[in-house]
Amino acid sequence: MTDLSTSYLGLALRSPLVASASPLTRDIDQLARLDEAGIGAVVLPSLFEEQLTHDELEIEQMLNTGSESFAEATGMFPDLGDYNTGPDSYLSLIDQAKAAVSVPVIASLNGTTPGGWTRYARLIEDAGADALELNVYQVAADPDRTSADVEYATTDLVESVAGSVS
Repeated sequence: MTDLSTSYLGLALRSPLVASASPLTRDIDQLARLDEAGIGAVVLPSLFEEQLTHDELEIEQMLNTGSESFAEATGMFPDLGDYNTGPDSYLSLIDQAKAAVSVPVIASLNGTTPGGWTRYARLIEDAGADALELNVYQVAADPDRTSADVEYATTDLVESVAGSVS
């Protein structure tokens, strides 16, 4: 068979085929099938900071609804820390993917705040991802913001994240 090995992001790949983020790369069994089929690397679906924030706020609102009615009510609500509203399931997906496949696992992050980008990037690195895709999405709708401003903000973001991980 022809040798298709190459390098990508400094990672040795057995082939140049990379499975991008999709429902297939969210499922451990499908990741294993892709690995068996000869994929060179896999990109997991993005972790969305805004979704994590939304989920945390929704649960907190539901838990606090009516709590001011009776002083004892707050003692009956479970601690918000007991709910999986953070990145734990995504970090677990990285860990499971690393155990299931023999190819590089690339995580993907879509942040919304400077602190969120760097915090989640470090958590993803600690979880064992081989590389990190920055899923940068900005709606450039402010007429007072130039294209240079948008480019500078993106470059600054990349610099900040790169400086927070190895």
